[in-house]
Amino acid sequence: MSKEMGAVLVFGVLALAALVMFVIERRAAAKRLEARGGREVDVANLIAFGSAAGEGKKTNE
Repeated sequence: MSKEMGAVLVFGVLALAALVMFVIERRAAAKRLEARGGREVDVANLIAFGSAAGEGKKTNE
């Protein structure tokens, strides 16, 4: 096997591993969203308003 073919093989394995990790993360994100009942929690609101933002209590209305 030439150096070029080895480099292509290594790059292919890395690309495949990245794709598999991406798919695993998307499935985990979907499971977390389902566990929250479909609600999205904005991280910026959590930073600004604390845990009450996740419960929709950041205003007094």
